[in-house]
Amino acid sequence: MSDATRLRRLESEIERWRGAAEDAQAEAERLAAERDALRAELERRSRQLRESDALLREARADGEARAEAAQALALRLPAAREGAPEEELRVTMEELQALAEELETVNRALAESNEVLEARVAERTVALARANAQLRDSEERLRMAQRHAGAGTWDWDIRNAAVVWSEEFFELCGLDRGKVTPSHEAWLELVLPEDREAAAAAIADALRRRDPDFRMEYRIGHPRRGERWLASRGRLVCDAAGDPVRLLGLDIDITDRKRAELTVAEANEKLRRDVAEEVKAREAAQARLFQTLKLEALGQLTGGVAHDFNNLLSVIVSGTSLLRRDQDQAKRERLMDAIEQAARRGADLTRRLLTFARRQALRPAPLDLRHWLPDMRELLARSLRGDIAVEIEAEAGLWPVLVDAGELELAVLNLAVNARDAMPRGGRLRLRAENAELRRGADPDGLEGRFVRLAVQDDGTGMPPEVLAHAFEPFFSTKEVGRGTGLGLAQVYGFARQSGGAARITSIAGQGTAVTLLLPRSEAAPEAAAEEAPAAATARPAATAPRRGPGLNILLVEDDDDVAVLTAEMLHHLGHTVSRVESGAAALKALAGGVAAQLVLSDVVMPGGWDGLDLAQAMREEGWPIPVLLYSGYGGAPARVAAAGLPLLRKPFSLPELERAVLLAFRERQGEEKRAAG
Repeated sequence: MSDATRLRRLESEIERWRGAAEDAQAEAERLAAERDALRAELERRSRQLRESDALLREARADGEARAEAAQALALRLPAAREGAPEEELRVTMEELQALAEELETVNRALAESNEVLEARVAERTVALARANAQLRDSEERLRMAQRHAGAGTWDWDIRNAAVVWSEEFFELCGLDRGKVTPSHEAWLELVLPEDREAAAAAIADALRRRDPDFRMEYRIGHPRRGERWLASRGRLVCDAAGDPVRLLGLDIDITDRKRAELTVAEANEKLRRDVAEEVKAREAAQARLFQTLKLEALGQLTGGVAHDFNNLLSVIVSGTSLLRRDQDQAKRERLMDAIEQAARRGADLTRRLLTFARRQALRPAPLDLRHWLPDMRELLARSLRGDIAVEIEAEAGLWPVLVDAGELELAVLNLAVNARDAMPRGGRLRLRAENAELRRGADPDGLEGRFVRLAVQDDGTGMPPEVLAHAFEPFFSTKEVGRGTGLGLAQVYGFARQSGGAARITSIAGQGTAVTLLLPRSEAAPEAAAEEAPAAATARPAATAPRRGPGLNILLVEDDDDVAVLTAEMLHHLGHTVSRVESGAAALKALAGGVAAQLVLSDVVMPGGWDGLDLAQAMREEGWPIPVLLYSGYGGAPARVAAAGLPLLRKPFSLPELERAVLLAFRERQGEEKRAAG
């Protein structure tokens, strides 16, 4: 049998005995009241009997007196007959006759009264004996109930400071009636010191609040049984003015219940610990599973990246080999175009990977989709086949969104290309935007707040469930080899999550596919971001023809020899003088040694514990007023560089991009110096 079952049975048994004790006490109080009433009635009847006896004695005395008078009258009758007239004799006889009749009536009434009184006395005597027997039975039942329930009664006369304990209360507390006198102070001495203050406060609070129901639990030190738990249940009686006059009730031993509760509490605590350990073990197992899944995904990712980069590197390696051997200028131009195209494809592949991994630095700004969608329709109309109609729909009062417009354009282009491939015979591509209020508890991604739903829907071939389940996975593609990288939907998903929203996809085979982007609402108006457009544009300059500017002395900080050689060659081609070191510490040492540098061009990620940001910080602290231009292909670098307020050139970069970034960094520093001097 479980502890909970035993506890419930014990509580049920205690409640049953408690109810029996309360019923027995109520029955005893009722019988005691009836006994008191019978005693009062007996006293009243006894008083009436005594009064009747007195009347009877008076009547007998009166009868005897009348008899004596009649006898005297009879003795005088002969003489009266001789001397008195006959009329007087007749009157005397009539009086005597009336007196005899009255005496007979009184005697008869007295006899009837005596019979009635004796009957009533006998009846009341029987009733009183029965009541006394019932009272004794009730008291015995009460004592038995208290004894079996471990209960004892008490009665506190508050006004007279008198306390009465039942025999069972003495036994309950292990007290000797001959040595302990019941009192409120004696009761407090019974309570364990750690519960005494709370018990006294409970009594005082009950008297203060005039609460008729009194309940309390406390511990006592039983001389033979040790620590015991008692539960007090009482009734407060107040006078007409509402002042407490009496508090009576009973105490029940609840030690077994308390021990059971402690056992259950310990069992619950052990269960909680066991559950916590189980949860911890499951979390560890889940973490191992996630690690396994990550390794599996990494394997897929590595295979896909290796395949694509091998293709790109094949173009580059083959093209450079042919460039060394072929002197035909036209062929060389075509080979260089192919090599440059392969390099750009590699850069685009890397950017998509970073976006999917949420490591690509986005430049979110307020964007009005009502104006952006028509421009996007024109772009899609030029990019897709003529048999695909592009439709747009924007809700009235559409909120602006906070996104990177360039990445959003790329995401929609990826979705449009997928839709085009899913509609080989043409069809419709619909772009629909509407406002959405999301609640955390109702949204599957836990999003909350105001968003804009941008849905891109086609009526193409759709996807079966087994394909739909893997749609957002990197390098998962249903296209034939060579026609897709499997990163289109992955890039869309990564962009949406990195923007603070989500991407969801629904599809029915034969009916089409819909991809919905949830984009966060912008609290700022799009016009506010228009002023910042020129500054933002400088972060990713457009490719222009090389321009010869003032030749600068540039300190190049690059640990990779091949990258250093090519970068230095590009800088030489732009008319700059280049000094190269391999680390940040070496750069500081070179500057301290007298190297004349007008600009420091440094990679962000370098070995040795120092990176480009550390170098820039050290130069600032040591007072070198030299502009620093950082470049990196690492996905986590842009956000860190932007936080430090430094310009960043993304790898791979072209010659025009390098030229523009160098000039902007140098001119920006010159502007800062002029503003400081002014």
